[in-house]
Amino acid sequence: MNPFVILYVEDDDLTRELFIDLLATAERQIVGAADGAGARQALRAQPVHLLVTDVHLPDGSGVDVAREALRQNPTLPVIVCSGHDATAVARALGPTAHALRKPIDVGELETLIDRLAR
Repeated sequence: MNPFVILYVEDDDLTRELFIDLLATAERQIVGAADGAGARQALRAQPVHLLVTDVHLPDGSGVDVAREALRQNPTLPVIVCSGHDATAVARALGPTAHALRKPIDVGELETLIDRLAR
C-alpha cells in the first residue's frame, strides 16, 4: 500500500522537524519544506495527499503555494497555519481548506489529519 503523503511547509526548522517526527507513522510519509520554493519542488516531485502550510514563508506566502497546489489538484486537502485567525484565508481557498491557529495543538492536528485522510 502506498503511504499517505503529507507536505509540511514551515520555515522554523525546529518546529518543522518536530512535527515531521510527531506525524510520521507506518501509513504516513511526511515531506518537509522550509519555504515556498521547497514546497513547489516537493509538489512536482511526488503525489501529495495533504498540504499543511504556514501562511507566512520567507520567500512569499503559503497561501500562494496552496493556490498553486489546488490548481494542480482541486480536491487536495489543505491546512493553513497562522498565529492569527486564518479562517477567512481557508474559506477563500475553497471547500478543501482548513485553518489551524499557532501554536498548533498536536492532538487537534492529528484529529484533522485523520478526518482528511479518509
